[in-house]
Amino acid sequence: MKFCTVVGGQAVAHRYPNVWQREAADGTRRLLIGASSGQVDLVLALSHCLAEPFGLLYVLITPRRDHEPGRYQAPRPLNRSELEAFLHRFRASFEQDARHHVWIQSLTDETAQVVYDENDVIYAYGPLDEFERVLAERGLRSGSIDIPVPHNVMFHDAFDDDEDAIVAEWNWRWFPLEDQDDV
Repeated sequence: MKFCTVVGGQAVAHRYPNVWQREAADGTRRLLIGASSGQVDLVLALSHCLAEPFGLLYVLITPRRDHEPGRYQAPRPLNRSELEAFLHRFRASFEQDARHHVWIQSLTDETAQVVYDENDVIYAYGPLDEFERVLAERGLRSGSIDIPVPHNVMFHDAFDDDEDAIVAEWNWRWFPLEDQDDV
């Protein structure tokens, strides 16, 4: 369980109802996507709407090992197979642990990106109509994304080794967290 609500003093996994909504944030149009499961597969499906090569940003918000919180930028552009291998390798960690975000950006169109955050929400910027087609093909529908209040994000010992492996994956370029990264 990565993201939960509290019901009667108990943490209960929160599942979004397979919906997406359009919104404008700071003048930028984007989709907010709430999938009930299979978020990494959905992120990868959406990435097929983006042109290669890709920039990858791993945002470590709450480290549980001896790593610096921050933005870890892949040291070089990634092709689709490298991106898919990375996301598949760490799928369970990304889908079940809230210590991080993952950002994928097309380096040929810097306005086109997909972000998977600690609240189990996917944000998609760029070719919104293409994204909506992919979502519809996967059974998601237009609706409202409501992040429950109060809620908790969960961190699990079982994924501590993944944190080590992700940070060791490349010689990342490190940058400090920005205000919008913090939970």
